[in-house]
Amino acid sequence: MKRIPPRPDIGHLKKQAKELLAGYRQGDHAALRRFRESLPAARDKDDNGLLAQSLRLHDAQSCLAREYGFPSWADLQVFVLARQALADTPGRTLQHWLQMLYANDVAGGHNASRPAVAIRLLEENPALPGDDPYLACAVGDEPALRRATARDPAWVHRAGGPLYLPPLVAVTHSALANQPGFRERLHKCVSFLLNAGAPPDQSIGNRMHPASVEHPDETEQFSALYGAAGKARDPELTRLLLDAGANPNDGESLYHSLEAPECTRLLLEAGAKIAGSNAIYRALDLREPRALQLLLAHGGDPNEPPGGGPTAEWGAPLLWAIRRRCSIEHIQSLIDAGASRRLGGRLHA
Repeated sequence: MKRIPPRPDIGHLKKQAKELLAGYRQGDHAALRRFRESLPAARDKDDNGLLAQSLRLHDAQSCLAREYGFPSWADLQVFVLARQALADTPGRTLQHWLQMLYANDVAGGHNASRPAVAIRLLEENPALPGDDPYLACAVGDEPALRRATARDPAWVHRAGGPLYLPPLVAVTHSALANQPGFRERLHKCVSFLLNAGAPPDQSIGNRMHPASVEHPDETEQFSALYGAAGKARDPELTRLLLDAGANPNDGESLYHSLEAPECTRLLLEAGAKIAGSNAIYRALDLREPRALQLLLAHGGDPNEPPGGGPTAEWGAPLLWAIRRRCSIEHIQSLIDAGASRRLGGRLHA
């Protein structure tokens, strides 16, 4: 893996990507080899096959990012900006890291989480979590949790740390929850916290702008279970919380779990209510029919009236499925479950 200089320049990286693309277009063997080694779409292609792909600048940027150890050019850019910010304002290192570690609904602001960037910053600054048990939750440092509990057993019931998070929320909403090298560590932290008495329904108010960490929107609660099933989409974390008594009807988990059908199944078996969740309509946005089939098998109404938002004017689920050009499997599943063929609503925009 290539090393990034201490003060990287995004303009220089863009120039490197353009030079790589120029070499590729000239048939340079070194450039072709770099694409084969780092770009998934180019692997196992001979020179002629690789040239026939007519790769473009975004492919060269993706290749360069992967050479530096990042999954995307966007992650590389964010890391460069974070590195520059750390050099300019070293006192804000922890704040910058937390913005990569948690999405804006937890950390405030506008950002999405960037686990690859958070990991690289942690590798460069291993002392970032310090002795704060709430930051230890975020990185899966179970021994630190044990030490904190030995000092103060009641801490597992309280929110704390720089983002004022309850411990289980700090674990399950961490962007590292499904990252290799961290996943099992975070599982151990959840098990430890539950065994130490942490309530499984710990939650926070939404901090997404215009709300903030200091002034969250308490009308919209994001639970630890939502982090496990809807963000990490991790069946084992989901099962741990449900087995400990977490409420599957938290207003978020079922809807956001649908891209991980095993999490959806666990929630439904634990009593998650489908009516009013808009889950049926969300399942019709997904390419695979498995989530829809699970909802229907657990009593989902194939004729559920539309709620608010974009589905309101499109009528029943079957019409929405046609509008969304869903697969035959989606449509057949609705019909088999009793969807009415007398459609109301609008078929064309």
